[in-house]
Amino acid sequence: MPELPEVEVVRATLENQLAGLTILGIDCYYEPIIENLVVFKTKVIDRKICAVKRYAKYLIFILEDGAFLSHLRMEGKYFYVPKDYPISKHQHIVFHLSNGNKLIYQDVRKFGRMEYKSLDEIYSTPPISKLGVEANSKEYNLEELYQKLANKRIPIKTILLNQEFISGLGNIYVDEVLYASHICPLRIGAEIKKEELEQILLMSQAILDEAIRQKGTTIRSYTSSLGVSGNYQTFLKAHSKEFCPICEKRLIIEKIGGRTSYYCKKCQR
Repeated sequence: MPELPEVEVVRATLENQLAGLTILGIDCYYEPIIENLVVFKTKVIDRKICAVKRYAKYLIFILEDGAFLSHLRMEGKYFYVPKDYPISKHQHIVFHLSNGNKLIYQDVRKFGRMEYKSLDEIYSTPPISKLGVEANSKEYNLEELYQKLANKRIPIKTILLNQEFISGLGNIYVDEVLYASHICPLRIGAEIKKEELEQILLMSQAILDEAIRQKGTTIRSYTSSLGVSGNYQTFLKAHSKEFCPICEKRLIIEKIGGRTSYYCKKCQR
């Protein structure tokens, strides 16, 4: 699944390709991907794409008088292609652009979603209004987040994966953040000290910022469909690894909240 750094790479690439172009038409071959297709087409067709922004894992296509949100979920990918590019089985949405090219949304598992928003609704209404502060933001409220942990009797890894606590972290980066913070992913949220939470937030910023610089992590289901290859997989310390790079002991691999997790029993307490 693309996480915040991968979505940021997609955002920057799409903005470079699409800014200034007008959407002339939309073909939809699987309607559940777009919320309220009739309204979406009415509001999006014949509008210019002014910018492509992002919040957490959401892409935000800014139009002249509105916007549409796009969440890639597990397998969503965009392709920017010539007009004669043939549409394949898993390519469900086609945006016809004013320069003659097409923007295609592909999703093997069909979990991705798009919806139209007015400009003043983007951040003030769900889904974005329900999200926590971005995990690489420096504008967090430590005391407020610490109070949210006070009554949580579930593992800290599960809490960090909850996008309403902080947003943008997925399975790979939570493993990396907790490893860098020397905190066991099984620790109960209510037992995390304030200084440990601060360390988690600082490591989230550092790791996500570096992952963005490295164009994301290209492993398993995520590969860029826009001609950009990620390199952060070469920086991973815990996730998908066999041995701890600090103590050289074998990493523990187990399911936590249904997600395969990697951690060092000695170095993470």
